[in-house]
Amino acid sequence: MGSSSEKARLRYLNATQIEGPVSSFDHLEVRSREDRTIGRLDGILIDPSERRVRYFVVDDEDSRRHHRYLIPLAPTRLDARRQALCVDVTTSDVEQCEDFEDASFPPFSDDDLLTALFAYDRHASGQPA
Repeated sequence: MGSSSEKARLRYLNATQIEGPVSSFDHLEVRSREDRTIGRLDGILIDPSERRVRYFVVDDEDSRRHHRYLIPLAPTRLDARRQALCVDVTTSDVEQCEDFEDASFPPFSDDDLLTALFAYDRHASGQPA
């Protein structure tokens, strides 16, 4: 993960609150570049001020204990037919991913939504980040 200031800006959004072209993102299967199941989508980490998803929070379904980890945003496609999120990472990349700790990231709030809606968009204006 990046700097502590980046980490402080990130907010957790549970997969049950994500809407899109599939009926539910809650525990959507997550597959690697090799087309192997690497877990189920638990949520995402968002930087509201940058209006960007930074990480996928993935629950390791093979683990006997509740183990969640962070997959940095990578090229991703949604396979609606198979109800799967296909992420451009290898299974060996996943082994290097940081663990997700609930207490480290506040939940995405109404205030975060307002920040995301009304934050100055440096990227659209051509200003350097």
